[in-house]
Amino acid sequence: MKIRYFCGIIFLLTGFATNAQGFGPAVNINGTEISRTKVQAQVDHLINLRGLGSGGITQPAAYRKLQEEVIEQLVVQELLWQEAQRHQIVVDDTEVNAELQKMKAGFETEREFTFSIQAGGFNEQSFRENIRQQRSVQQMIATKITDSSVVEDAEVKAFYDGNLDKMSVPEQIRARHILIKVEGEDDATKSAALEKIAAIQKRLEAGESFPLVAIDSSEGPSGAQGGDLGLFGRGQMVAAFEDAAFALQPGEVSGPVETQFGFHLIKLEEYVAAEQVPFETASPRIRDYLSQQKLQQTVETLITDLRETGDVQVHLF
Repeated sequence: MKIRYFCGIIFLLTGFATNAQGFGPAVNINGTEISRTKVQAQVDHLINLRGLGSGGITQPAAYRKLQEEVIEQLVVQELLWQEAQRHQIVVDDTEVNAELQKMKAGFETEREFTFSIQAGGFNEQSFRENIRQQRSVQQMIATKITDSSVVEDAEVKAFYDGNLDKMSVPEQIRARHILIKVEGEDDATKSAALEKIAAIQKRLEAGESFPLVAIDSSEGPSGAQGGDLGLFGRGQMVAAFEDAAFALQPGEVSGPVETQFGFHLIKLEEYVAAEQVPFETASPRIRDYLSQQKLQQTVETLITDLRETGDVQVHLF
């Protein structure tokens, strides 16, 4: 493996390296140099994206880790770009222009787009080149590597049989509720809310429509929809509410159920039992998953090979 690291002195001032530009490139990849300025710009951009500015990077080791992360990304991108060129796969200006216009369309103004790419260390010309490289690499992977991601029927079936515990839809219920909030922690406020929910319960017992009473009385956000919560499974609601709801039979209404939100009356509308997903239904998604796994593994192997056969010199700041 021809990877050589040349470690220099780190100069840090409020989280930024200084005097770095005068000591040659940050990385040399098979003769192609990546400047320290480019690495520095992308490190600064990464700091901003992760909300680590304003003194967020205070330790040299943490800053060095970000530098190494950026350099690794740039090395991988350059190695794959060189491989795409070796296969004579370089997208033309028409495709670059189309992708560039698509990206610009995501900004309200040209000025905002320019500021965005400058934050990543690009001007429009270098950003166009970056698009060309990425699109070329994508095309190379699609045309030269995709065959390695073919998944045989036997592999799909083996995965299904080996993961039967994951090939099921858990039980679900569809329920409505009426909520009366408890605005304070004192006993009087709680008693008033409990009296209010008890009065609503009597209306339901007298035969009034649950959805109409919910629209009229519920203090929860679902009240306008007649208290309808849609389908949900276990683990999606607070424990007391979930336990009460799953204990009901379809059409049954609970007594007052207390949660941190207040008091609820719950009506179970529908119960959907857990069921095994048939192989025929699951197989397309399994095939896609296994194909992506194979493709990822092939690309990682390619990157490893390119690093081992190439000459990558990393000059750390």
